[in-house]
Amino acid sequence: MGPSLDGFDDVGLIAGQLPNRPDVLAAFIRNAPSVKEGSSMPPMPISETEAADIAAYLYGLDHD
Repeated sequence: MGPSLDGFDDVGLIAGQLPNRPDVLAAFIRNAPSVKEGSSMPPMPISETEAADIAAYLYGLDHD
């Protein structure tokens, strides 16, 4: 469970600590524990391209 991801591009920090940039988000999506120590999000078995696509999608979500 987590917060809504609508308007993600307006969030100041990723996971409360990381700069909100597409490259950082893609790295976090692929392997959160390696990017933010103590993260409870498990590493995801996806490619760099897939992570970049997910990040692009999240940055495209708009507030309703």
